[in-house]
Amino acid sequence: MKEAIYSAVRKVVRELRYRSLRIPVVSPPISRKIFQQLWRGNYENPEISAILNLLRDGDRVLELGSGLGIVSSLTSRARPGIVVRSYEGNPDLLPFIAQVHAMNEIRNVDVRNEILLPNPSSSTIEFLTHRSFAESSIMSHGAVTRRVQVPCLDINTVLSEFRPDVFVCDIEGGEELLFDGIELNGVRVVVIELHPAAISRIATKRLFDTCASAGLYPRVEFSSAHVVAFERVDV
Repeated sequence: MKEAIYSAVRKVVRELRYRSLRIPVVSPPISRKIFQQLWRGNYENPEISAILNLLRDGDRVLELGSGLGIVSSLTSRARPGIVVRSYEGNPDLLPFIAQVHAMNEIRNVDVRNEILLPNPSSSTIEFLTHRSFAESSIMSHGAVTRRVQVPCLDINTVLSEFRPDVFVCDIEGGEELLFDGIELNGVRVVVIELHPAAISRIATKRLFDTCASAGLYPRVEFSSAHVVAFERVDV
């Protein structure tokens, strides 16, 4: 979208339709890049497509990295009886997520401002925000605008308590730490967006090995770009 056209459209458009959702146009967090992705209908398409293809009725979904609340909203509507618990480290995003859920009458998503890691060494962890919310992370990279302490919980305790069928993860490189000790037994589906510029190849290997040890193997037909979908194989 050319600058002049974008500027003109942005001045008059207060709400976008994305798939079946109403999305408020608020800056931030709706940057020009995000606006264009929503306008063109390709925001988080690989992740959303994988989730929607692998969901079943009544699934319990654990999401790490709520983002704008769009993925959780679409997930919550995809099948009857879906329950979603979503964790977001960036406290600045919570009001926007709440607005998205309210505008779309989403009532089966529980959003929490906490970070989940295996065996955390502290009850809080430093979260680094960036001008673009999509780059904000517990991992240090790029130009940091703010540092905030966020509650940190044990991912395995949450997995044991919530008992998700589906685990969705998009945490901007945080997967470097997440898959070193996570226990995925009982999870049927994992959909994760990898960030190869932010994580090591050893961490990527550890992630695949962890999934395989839990009986989860790639569904190639539902994986694309940097998104990998895993599903349990019962032999």
